[in-house]
Amino acid sequence: MAAVIDAHRRGLFVLIVVPSRVLIEQWHERLSETLPHCTIGRLGDNHTDKPPDCDILITTRHSAASHQPKPPEGEGGLLVADECHGFGGGVLRRSLIGDYNERLGLTATLERSDDAVDKILLPFFGGVCYRYRFAAAINDGVCAQPRVAFVSVPLSKEERQDYVTTEAKLVESRRTLRGIPGMPIDHFGEFLAATNHLAANDAGPHGRAANEYLKAFAKRREIVATSTAKYEALGNFANSIKAAAGALIFTETVRAANHAVNRLDPFVSIEVITGSTPKGERENILGNLRSGSLDAVAAPRVLDEGVDVPDANLGIVVSASRTRRQMIQRMGRILRRKAEGSGAKFVIIFARDTAEDPTATEDRDGFLDEIEEISESTAVFHPTDFDKLESFLDYSGPETVIEPVRVGPLTADDEEPSPKLTKANVQLLVDADLDMWAGAINGDIDPLWDALGKERLYARLSYLHWDAVTPLHEKVWARYADEPAVEADEFDYLEVDKLEAPKIEKPKAKPKRLSTGELPVMLAQVGKEWVVKCSGCGTASDPTPYKWQALDQTVECDCWG
Repeated sequence: MAAVIDAHRRGLFVLIVVPSRVLIEQWHERLSETLPHCTIGRLGDNHTDKPPDCDILITTRHSAASHQPKPPEGEGGLLVADECHGFGGGVLRRSLIGDYNERLGLTATLERSDDAVDKILLPFFGGVCYRYRFAAAINDGVCAQPRVAFVSVPLSKEERQDYVTTEAKLVESRRTLRGIPGMPIDHFGEFLAATNHLAANDAGPHGRAANEYLKAFAKRREIVATSTAKYEALGNFANSIKAAAGALIFTETVRAANHAVNRLDPFVSIEVITGSTPKGERENILGNLRSGSLDAVAAPRVLDEGVDVPDANLGIVVSASRTRRQMIQRMGRILRRKAEGSGAKFVIIFARDTAEDPTATEDRDGFLDEIEEISESTAVFHPTDFDKLESFLDYSGPETVIEPVRVGPLTADDEEPSPKLTKANVQLLVDADLDMWAGAINGDIDPLWDALGKERLYARLSYLHWDAVTPLHEKVWARYADEPAVEADEFDYLEVDKLEAPKIEKPKAKPKRLSTGELPVMLAQVGKEWVVKCSGCGTASDPTPYKWQALDQTVECDCWG
């Protein structure tokens, strides 16, 4: 918001690109409140505003990719990409429009399973300029420190048999993968990323082993995610849900969300939100959760990002997320700063003696380590321990809630700093003494300019909360505008942890496209199964239960030669 305000002050057009129609409305509401004198346009969700007609335009990634809204000629512009990790796909990367000379990407999780972070996102944005993690946010009082319960449930006899069979396939393919030169094996997250890399790019035996591993990996996830014991266990959380200040139940599928609702409905007031829930109904459900007339909401991934979820203090994960990115997003829903007396609580239900088991060391999901590192306390509970679990979740937060350091609103006049501008706040604001600050206000800005550096002084005057533009603002802005432009390579950007991917032995051929741009074959879902079919005559391959298997199929026809 501060960057948008500053860019508008400098006469730049601002484009804000968001992942969903819901976020268009959220950004529009906030910007309209903050900049009532500006014309805030929208493109997408039945809105058709264009850059020449507004000061700031908010659009979805798909609308930006198709309409290419560029800044009006001669104005320059700032592009803000919300949830920018999602901009790396083949189509959505077209929403990163190069005509904007100033660019700001926002994300809690700068990671993808492909190489788009290194090849698309970092080159476009110039690098990572700032990183703020949960541990630092908790220490600063910006986020709440959670108490985390791991709840163990058993697989049924049939589920265990299916799991063991799938695990054997996984072990066999993993053995092959670990023998590949350059394959990272010390950290599971890196191993999985490298496996995805091989599956996507290698057409040889290494790529086939990677595909087999991923198929078995997905099957294993499905077995534990749909365990019947998990939904039976949910009923035991009724008292904790009713005592919470709002509860969110995270599942992987719509079916799983419905199972959760059916199990809890007799005991608590609960609703489900899916991707097909109408906008008005979704807003009504979230409004009821916010007001307290609803105890809980269950959702399959749709609440992970891009939705303004009410402040809940209990999260229940029925099945561990498929990705660290997804789990971090879910954590963020619960770890928002809490008022005194309201503790953040997170529950992860896992299938015992499986890859979900937090006591396991083989293929342990990396996010479990992160959760344990930032937690106030963690404990593992068994189905017979629900009295102890309920007591563990009766957590009202720390005795003393850390107050975030706040600076402002700040004021100053021509003569001397305002009484509101205390010495402590000035030093926090500018890392300079009060006399230097007062001297700058009276016209001598050189000492302050030299002590802080132009970028830091400009940032503190432009991005922090002042109740009005002061003469010092005008002086610094005028001098800064006369400074020569700074090249991107002059900044010290933060490094992203880069994975050294194994060598591709036999690169996959790029798919041939027709003159229309259409692929000769396409992936399609038939019921609960997947096929590839000819885009000309519709001839399809044999159906398979998984996408990965379908992608290995061929179609016999004569349409395209």
